[in-house]
Amino acid sequence: MDSSICSPRQQNSSSKTSQVKDPFPSVIIANIVFNDCLCYTTVMLNVVTIYALRRTSPLPKPLKTFLLSLAVCDLGVGLLGQPLYIAFLAALLRCDLSNHPSLVACTRAVLNIVCLSSFFSIMALSTERFIAIQNPLRYPDIVTQKRVFRVVITIWLFSTFLGLSFEFMVPEKIGVVIIVIVESLCFVATAGYSYKIYFIVRHHNIQIQAQVQQVSQNSDTVEISGFKEAFQSTLWIYLAFWVCYLPRYSLWIVHQIQESKSIAFDILDLFSLTLVLLNSSINPII
Repeated sequence: MDSSICSPRQQNSSSKTSQVKDPFPSVIIANIVFNDCLCYTTVMLNVVTIYALRRTSPLPKPLKTFLLSLAVCDLGVGLLGQPLYIAFLAALLRCDLSNHPSLVACTRAVLNIVCLSSFFSIMALSTERFIAIQNPLRYPDIVTQKRVFRVVITIWLFSTFLGLSFEFMVPEKIGVVIIVIVESLCFVATAGYSYKIYFIVRHHNIQIQAQVQQVSQNSDTVEISGFKEAFQSTLWIYLAFWVCYLPRYSLWIVHQIQESKSIAFDILDLFSLTLVLLNSSINPII
């Protein structure tokens, strides 16, 4: 991605192809095998998740809508993104990228769209969980079904616009700067959510200890238990998000600072993209 997911446009050049020809066969084959297995698990896990969500009634509708949107995004990664990426790696292994410009462009555009959609869906879901924990009484007024639908549609349209723009309209350097700014804001937001949720739970713990002699102790204990579970679930979402996206985000910053790339950088570049795609298998489990 020119700005966040796929490799830079230099991979489309013959010089890049010749650079990866000798040292990279084992690295490319390892990524092909891993993504081949990952493609199946991504599709199956997200299909099961979509079916389970449609059959589950106790979940609030806004939460269910965000979860369905995320599952559809991740399903798109397994159905379109990973198969195209495997074909891209196979052409890279044969040093044949220059003969398949349409494959390279299509792979980057599709990965841009589906991975950005998944990325923004995680952010929207995390924001919804934060509002539910911080303002449980105002939650029905803030997070309405209409607003949720608007956010989901905006995520898909914005991701499609960015994905196609990064590939066909925006110069690479400008695209990288844009995505680094956007992802920086998202990472800062998730860190802020975790920090605030932690203090909300801590504050409720102090309240429970202060009211330990009151008759309502049991109901308060149940309440704080729910806050703890919400905090733990949200924290796992953030943790998977950081682990899968931060390495590639860091590589893009390094690439902007130091334009010349080493063999180690190219190896990490391939594995970091596979790690991003892995997130689409982890999300349905969480």
